[in-house]
Amino acid sequence: MSTLRDQRFWIGHSEQLVEGAYLRIDATYAGDPTSLLVFRYKGRCLAYRNLCVHMPRELDCENDMIFDETGQLLRCSMHGIVYDPLTGESLSTLCSGQRLTPVRVMEDAEGIWIKDRRVRPRPATV
Repeated sequence: MSTLRDQRFWIGHSEQLVEGAYLRIDATYAGDPTSLLVFRYKGRCLAYRNLCVHMPRELDCENDMIFDETGQLLRCSMHGIVYDPLTGESLSTLCSGQRLTPVRVMEDAEGIWIKDRRVRPRPATV
């Protein structure tokens, strides 16, 4: 018997997500429309809700990149707030102590999956 906790949805094949690249996924989070950022950093597959803690803007709203010029920090393209990719913690003084909302992601032989009971795929619009 499948429970809500066991549910997951497929994002893509592992080879689609090379180091430093990201996928932007349309979804719902706790029933609200949102986008997710799924990326590979230091070999790990990680995911966060695509929402800056400084202002309700998507990290990639100004240009389609989420890492700073060094490739070591996540960066909001609108205001330059930077985050630790492993923890989601803001490293900018302005938002010190705040964190991006993590989304549980898993990777197996079949590919990359969102496995977070708060998240559902967003139905395609016609």
